[in-house]
Amino acid sequence: MPCFYAPEMKKNEDLIMISGTEYHHICHVFRRKEGDKIILSNGKGLLAECTIKSVDKNQLFVAINKITAMQKSQPQIAIAFPLLKNKHDSMIVEKLTELGVKDFYPILTERTVRKSSANTKEKFNNVAIAAMKQCDNAFLPVIHKVQSLTELIEEMKDYIPVAALEIGKHEALDQIVANYKKKSICIIIGPEGGFDKKEIEYLQKKNVATFTLGNHILRAETAAITSVSQLVGTYLQNDPEYY
Repeated sequence: MPCFYAPEMKKNEDLIMISGTEYHHICHVFRRKEGDKIILSNGKGLLAECTIKSVDKNQLFVAINKITAMQKSQPQIAIAFPLLKNKHDSMIVEKLTELGVKDFYPILTERTVRKSSANTKEKFNNVAIAAMKQCDNAFLPVIHKVQSLTELIEEMKDYIPVAALEIGKHEALDQIVANYKKKSICIIIGPEGGFDKKEIEYLQKKNVATFTLGNHILRAETAAITSVSQLVGTYLQNDPEYY
């Protein structure tokens, strides 16, 4: 059953009007009509099973048959990732939204090639919305502003930052997580070519734990997806209902 985004949906509503982009997707892309069943997510924890009641020229109305309030599992996962060429950073947002990452922090590093533009955050948010709908996710992740590595570390409050490094001997990610028990983790991924010497020294100065993903050199998007997959797997072992 296809899922669509209804950010204004509230728990006690029985009938919802949908217009704009989601109206177009429902009626013209998925060709749904009166009587068809759909799922709605408000991106804030609500998933609703609905029936289309009526379709007008620019809007439609759906009746809510069943609504479920989901809770964010603890600990939560965030990812800090560099801006990458060829939309590889959009792949990070897409795939990690599917894996349940709750916060995305785009960063600029010394070796970052692509620069931020006025609509970078908006583009990432649109990717996250599409991915949320694709996997019937009840939560739309937060896309934060593009910032430097130092700004990220200095301003981070809700997560413990841990960084993936290719050079030197480091612990595996599950060993790092065990040290922090149930605290939420933000995984930091470097750009193609890795962090430069000064950035590594800065991470060490700030006592940011570092981990290894194995003996192979990974692309930034591969490292991001691999590390989050490992972290989700660790959390699922402790809590099979982890969401």
